Amino acid sequence: MADVIICGFGVVGRRIATHLERHNISYVSIDELFFDEQTPHIVGNAASEEILKKASIEEAKTVIAVTDDDITNAFISLLTKNLNAHATILARAEEKENVDKLDKAGADFVLPMTRAGRYLAKSAIEPFVVDFLDMVSLTEGIELTQVDVNERSKLANTSLKKAKIWKKTGGVNIIAIRRGGDTIVSPSEDEILKPEDKLIVIGNGEQIIALHNLAEPEKKIESTVEE
Repeated sequence: MADVIICGFGVVGRRIATHLERHNISYVSIDELFFDEQTPHIVGNAASEEILKKASIEEAKTVIAVTDDDITNAFISLLTKNLNAHATILARAEEKENVDKLDKAGADFVLPMTRAGRYLAKSAIEPFVVDFLDMVSLTEGIELTQVDVNERSKLANTSLKKAKIWKKTGGVNIIAIRRGGDTIVSPSEDEILKPEDKLIVIGNGEQIIALHNLAEPEKKIESTVEE
């Protein structure tokens, strides 16, 4: 069973696989044609429910749809959401006008092709935290950033389920938790947040401010988001 499923093994898919290998994160890639037999892979159509199940889609933490066809990526997102509601779905869009369609299909966040290789590979693992400690613009109005949990935080020593972060912030998605030297990708709702955890999150500006105010109450930032 792999933590990450890469759907599409072209230039972007291979780049993502390289990042995952460097950080010892298990993955399996799906494509109809492979030139590197050493890569963990399944030959087939990634938009097939049968193939996704063969890749253990029900147990995957993250699914990355990076085929060269937006319709295929949308269908992969839709299938994934139906087969594993807890998986984080990352997708690329060949055409910028299709970003909203992929979002509606179930992708947790979508990037245009011009930026997909850079950010999708980094969104599944820790290195983007090092590279982009400051807020990074993704699609319009959406940001990727790190929020630290301190000992005075309302989130400390609370499970993600009880913390109700998504509800209290108006929609922030937690992509990963950096804890000491470990990275927890797509944490489960039973994961207990601890002081000094670093949350890797995606949301709009107001949502992230709301999370910051929960995580570091003594450094409160004025926000229009109600908790």
